[in-house]
Amino acid sequence: MKQKIIPQIEPWLGDEEIKQVKESIKNQWISGGSKLKEFQDKIAKLCQVKYAIATCNGTQALYIGLKILGISKGDEVIVPDFTFIASANAVVWAGGKPVFVDIDAQTLNIDPEKIEKAITSKTKAIMPVHIYGQSADMKKICAIAKKHKLYVIEDAAQGVGVTFDGKPVGGFGDVGCLSFYADKVLTTGEGGMILTNNKKLATKAIILSNQGRTGRGWYVHDYLGYNFRMADLAAGIGLAQLKKLPLIIKMKIRNENLYRKYLSGISEVEFPYIDPKGFKVPYRSIIFVKDPQALMEFLNKNNIKTARTFFPLHFQPCFTKNGGIGERVKLNIKGSFPNTISTNKKILNLPSGVALKEEEIRYVCNKIKEFFDSK
Repeated sequence: MKQKIIPQIEPWLGDEEIKQVKESIKNQWISGGSKLKEFQDKIAKLCQVKYAIATCNGTQALYIGLKILGISKGDEVIVPDFTFIASANAVVWAGGKPVFVDIDAQTLNIDPEKIEKAITSKTKAIMPVHIYGQSADMKKICAIAKKHKLYVIEDAAQGVGVTFDGKPVGGFGDVGCLSFYADKVLTTGEGGMILTNNKKLATKAIILSNQGRTGRGWYVHDYLGYNFRMADLAAGIGLAQLKKLPLIIKMKIRNENLYRKYLSGISEVEFPYIDPKGFKVPYRSIIFVKDPQALMEFLNKNNIKTARTFFPLHFQPCFTKNGGIGERVKLNIKGSFPNTISTNKKILNLPSGVALKEEEIRYVCNKIKEFFDSK
């Protein structure tokens, strides 16, 4: 009997989400309404911040977050070299310049020791990214920001449920940003959230994401704004996901622990370091191997879907070449990034769906063992 395909990642959706969507349709309120307000309030409570403003996606949240901090042409924002490209793109679209910094070899997050070396007279903000569901060292980063009078905008797209020193990520800096894309721990299909404890920043975020006006349906626009609002349909899915979030987190951790258990005897496989100062929620279950491409191809032949990882930002063609179709911004990239390059060469994302069965994880691990035994 042929082994069924084990997907790399898929959302965990069911009757609860269907019920929420049906309610929105029956109520004839599918744009911004009561479900959106409830979702924003509950996210604010979860992240222990005063204000949460929903957007259509996480990239928009980052963009609005940068704009309300006043990031504009000529301003530099320090960004980890190892992250999804949206972190840097948001800086460019806001008018600023992303300055890439290498990561810590253990945590895979931005290295605080390298941040200060990248600060110039043009630096306006630091953007830590809580990569793969593990918090950056926010104590050190906030101290550096305070010393140099810089803003902190947290890219917590992969950080729902993650804490550092007992405090949820997203609320350490001036602004925090979440993503609810289909592969995230908590999903609304597409969606994002701006977090802040500053009332003025929250008001600016609401105005900018609502066509530059202060109220829905009001046809006086005091500012140039955008239509970045989240729909009630998406917020309803988010409400259902929030009820399941404790179980989602529990299952994500269980899955990673099972991988560690069943792969523990394979010397060719390493697992990422877990920082004891934080609470990690595995956005993905990842391993380090010498030739992840070869292992990925072998697993794919056995109906196991895996994926590689983020391409270093300092290598991205859109930042290193001129011309072509669409937008490219050639950056004057300085510094070295040995940890980012090393990390990129060895990561493999294993199947990480919440609904994975233990026997499926065991099958994946047996096939990994088979791959190395054949060498």
